[in-house]
Amino acid sequence: WRGVMDRSHFNKIVKIEPFKSMDDGVNLSIVGDAKNFCVMDCGEGKIAWTGTAIYNSENSVDKHAPTNIKALNVFKNWPPIVKTLIEATDASAIVESGVYDREPVSSWGALEGKFKRTTLLGDAAHPIRPSLGLGSTLAFQDSKCFANNLSGVDLGNTEKVATALKLYEKERIDVTTPLQKKAGKEGEESHAENRADTMKVFLEASLANKKKTTH
Repeated sequence: WRGVMDRSHFNKIVKIEPFKSMDDGVNLSIVGDAKNFCVMDCGEGKIAWTGTAIYNSENSVDKHAPTNIKALNVFKNWPPIVKTLIEATDASAIVESGVYDREPVSSWGALEGKFKRTTLLGDAAHPIRPSLGLGSTLAFQDSKCFANNLSGVDLGNTEKVATALKLYEKERIDVTTPLQKKAGKEGEESHAENRADTMKVFLEASLANKKKTTH
């Protein structure tokens, strides 16, 4: 679930440090119960929030409920700021979307037959969880690699086109496969039951290391 509001409105409803001043940056993460809720500046005087959870919308008892009600139900009994932000966001502007991926594959097109000069790129070829923030980047890289491999190829020659496409697939699959696996692993870890504990250990270690470097 995602929502956006004006920073001025955010400051009126959120009365906790360190977000009272318009000059204070906003970057807040709340984790636990295999869920995440993040709040951040998104530029142009706007605040964005994102809530994620393992959620089967098709089997949910509130599958037909408005999006804001679903978000409130999922984050019921969470810190008050979560409920406050969801309720303060225009219900029609709250976006709900699923996150999907799949295991990497060894080919994105047909090896033989009339479709062997057909391939895929972007999410169609390698759907990836957003934990690495690389979805669009990989699609642009695919496009460049695709164009490079077809440059100078006689597009009327099916065999040469098919060969160029396989070279494109090989080059890109070598890059996207490990990233798909890494994003999948991080996505699962971000919704693990012990996420709050692991983040606490990480932050404590980071703070301790920062203190060492500043002395």
